[in-house]
Amino acid sequence: MRKILLVLLLSSSLFSASLYTLDNVHSLTLYFSNQTDFLNQDQEAMLKKMLTEKLKNGGFLLEETDAPVFVVKIDALEIEGTQAIHTEVGLGEDVITKRKGKIGTFAYTYLDSQFIEGYSDPYKNTLDSLTLLVDAFINAHKEDNE
Repeated sequence: MRKILLVLLLSSSLFSASLYTLDNVHSLTLYFSNQTDFLNQDQEAMLKKMLTEKLKNGGFLLEETDAPVFVVKIDALEIEGTQAIHTEVGLGEDVITKRKGKIGTFAYTYLDSQFIEGYSDPYKNTLDSLTLLVDAFINAHKEDNE
C-alpha cells in the first residue's frame, strides 16, 4: 500500500512541473502586438499599463538592455457575429542551439495562449485573459526560482 501511495505522489508531481524553465529571468522588454479591430488606442494603452504593472509587481525589471522579450499578441476573427479572440504571452530570447556549429537564434522559451469568445465586451474578456496568462507566467517564474 505504501508503494502505491508513493508512486501516486511521485507521478502527480511530474505533471505539475512546467515544460518551460524560467530560472534567472530578471529583466524583460515588453513587445505588444494588437491585431484586432475592437481595441482602440486608449484600451491598448490601458492593457500595456496593466501588463507593465503586473510584471513590475512580479519582480521584473523592464526595458533593460539586451533583456529577454516578453511578447504579448492579441488577434481576433469574427465568426457568425461573435469575436473569436486569441491571446498569447511568450518569452523570447537569444539562444545557442545544440546543433552542429552551435547556431544562435531567437526562440520562445515560454509560451502560453488562450482562445476566448468576445461576447458583448471583447475588451473586458481580453483583459481577463491577459491577466490570467500573465499571472500564470509570474507564478511559473516564482516556482522556478524558489
